[in-house]
Amino acid sequence: YHHPLDYSATFAIKKLIYFYLFFLIVDFVTSAIAFILERKEDWSLLLWMFLQRFFYRQLMYYVALKVISSAIKGKLVRWGNLERKATVT
Repeated sequence: YHHPLDYSATFAIKKLIYFYLFFLIVDFVTSAIAFILERKEDWSLLLWMFLQRFFYRQLMYYVALKVISSAIKGKLVRWGNLERKATVT
């Protein structure tokens, strides 16, 4: 039996890191299998997966929170207008 006093914040953080690393390894292996099945794919893209998994997800969290904040405030969000100058030759 485990007593609740046996657990600490460092134990929880270590366990979280282990599970996240396990997730990244499983994700990498399944991605590698997909690359094996698609033989013509550029294998250098596989190395970018680790950065994409962390930074892209954080970016999407930021965008989602910004959208929710705008919706709560009742702001209208538009694409914006581009001024056309016809300067391209």
